[in-house]
Amino acid sequence: MGLFKFGKHHSQTSSDTKKELETEGPLNIIIETPVMPPIQKEISDPLPPPPPEKKKEKKEEEDIADFFTVNIYDIFKYNPESAGKGKGANGHPAELFELELPELELSAFFKVEILRYENQRYDLVFASNTNEIGDRLKKFIDFSCKAFGPDFMRKGSFNANDLRDVPLGVFSRIWYGKARMENTSFTLTLTLYGITPGEQVTPY
Repeated sequence: MGLFKFGKHHSQTSSDTKKELETEGPLNIIIETPVMPPIQKEISDPLPPPPPEKKKEKKEEEDIADFFTVNIYDIFKYNPESAGKGKGANGHPAELFELELPELELSAFFKVEILRYENQRYDLVFASNTNEIGDRLKKFIDFSCKAFGPDFMRKGSFNANDLRDVPLGVFSRIWYGKARMENTSFTLTLTLYGITPGEQVTPY
């Protein structure tokens, strides 16, 4: 009798459990992916444009030396090679030196000959392989005209006549005892006279 009751109780429990499952039904759980709203970019003021780069202001030339990358008042610090002895344009004996320039001077001159006199002053003779006068050289000519005045033939700044004279090999500017530029051999030469080592003199 007790066993029957146990079985009946078990049967009823199973039945109840089954009934509960039937009542509840299957668990149809649908997991929906949450819909995220589109990311809205924060509206902000556009970044201001970067300030324009300041152009490096070129120092205005105040002396003939300012046109050269080498220091013409201390030319021997570049260790020019000895080239013997000779005479300068003034007829005085001089020691000769040659220096290959580290870069073109005035966009034209690749080498300089140095004539050093007994008083240690010297002349510089710049040599080129070109017969063209560029903007930098024109500026140098104009500066020299302001510094020394018109040359001995009353020529002043670079002009249309020079454009005619250059290809003919008759271009020149000559300031006696100061500077000389010409192209008699269809290549430009520039001579600076009587430079005192270490003494930079503004000519005007």
